[in-house]
Amino acid sequence: MFAHKLNLLHILLLSSAGACLYFALWESRRRTIRLRRLFWSPWLAIVAALLMVFFQIGMKQLAWPFLAALGLGLVVGGARGLTMKLEVDEFWLVVRPAGRRTVIWIAALVLAAALVDIAGAVVGPDGKDWRYYAALVATACSGALFGRAIFMAGRVWRLVG
Repeated sequence: MFAHKLNLLHILLLSSAGACLYFALWESRRRTIRLRRLFWSPWLAIVAALLMVFFQIGMKQLAWPFLAALGLGLVVGGARGLTMKLEVDEFWLVVRPAGRRTVIWIAALVLAAALVDIAGAVVGPDGKDWRYYAALVATACSGALFGRAIFMAGRVWRLVG
């Protein structure tokens, strides 16, 4: 009955958002983490957000609100990455303080937005507004994750360079 409203991109959307949450959970459990692993969760969040934005652009929505949400997320994530307490050990691993769970909540918001987008696709035209706001939330959250990772990496490179 609703199979014509979903497509294979929704599977990619759900799997990338779920993998984003998985890697955020994985990162939060580690005391030390390699620098390149900081970017796994943000890249997967960007894939999920881009898919939702492409769905919205396909429904004739304007692109500038999504760019604004991405910019806002980058600013917030960059501020978080600049103010986080961190240090680098002798093996170039990022030593993170215990109890940092904001990355998990942001990744969970990306997954929730993906689920709302899929539910909105199943509902049909009545779910159009839900899908729009879910795409905005996912875009802002992916920007926050990416901004955080970029500024943390920049701080580490500045320390060791």
